[in-house]
Amino acid sequence: MSQQPYSFCFLRYIHDALSGEFANVGVAVWAPESNYLGFLGADRYSRLSHFFAQFDPDDYRNLIGRIKTRFDTLAVEFEEAHSLFKELRPESARDIALKVVPHDSSALQWSLSGGGLCQSPELEMEKLFEKHIQSHYQEVLSDRRDEAIVYKTVYKKAFAQPEVREYIKPHQISAALANHVFEQSWKNGLWNVYQTISFDLKKAEDIRQKAYRWHSKSKFLAQSEDEHKLHLLLGSPQGRNEKAYGDAKDILYASSDIVLIEEDEAEGFASDLRNRVLSASR
Repeated sequence: MSQQPYSFCFLRYIHDALSGEFANVGVAVWAPESNYLGFLGADRYSRLSHFFAQFDPDDYRNLIGRIKTRFDTLAVEFEEAHSLFKELRPESARDIALKVVPHDSSALQWSLSGGGLCQSPELEMEKLFEKHIQSHYQEVLSDRRDEAIVYKTVYKKAFAQPEVREYIKPHQISAALANHVFEQSWKNGLWNVYQTISFDLKKAEDIRQKAYRWHSKSKFLAQSEDEHKLHLLLGSPQGRNEKAYGDAKDILYASSDIVLIEEDEAEGFASDLRNRVLSASR
């Protein structure tokens, strides 16, 4: 199989333009000879909260989804126009990428284009994604627990109880300035919604900032017409940052709209949840 030229550029999440901190979160590849256009975005969005304080996973998930859809649409348009307008083909992946996410001061920015020769643009895109995006997340976070791990190892069994699981469903709380989909929810007059929050972070200040973000978000969600009670299922730091974790709990305790459950309370929480669901279902 002959080789063909291709170009690529990375989509970067830039937390602070002044500090220059960023993390690669996606890669776009364009191969004009075969008219291949592809984009891969990191779907493990919750892990970016380990890198940056005040990171909003819901906003990120929606943005990446829209970007992927736009690239898919462009790929179809380029394929349909390929035989008619060969002279109008873009020169680089970045030329196309800027049509999807324009260059401005937002948190998502494109890198400069790179490129070379390859046999399969799709395979090359997967290699770039693994080397420059996926592998870095795994390396940095290998010794810490994200929300998915905390939920699976600590709290999942509470919602998996036979008497409980048939009543648990996702539910979205929407208000004027905030909205959030809670994957574990059930209704008993009002909605009981549950969110796992991992404070197993590297930096003490990131722990405090994450607590401030959820304290603020709870206040906005409390303005929803959809009456609810928010329960935060906490994951503690592993052998470090105890002081910052204590501060985080104090920040969250300051809100009357939040109920906190800690890891050492998981067994009692499971029993209480079971009793409450059984009582409500009678």
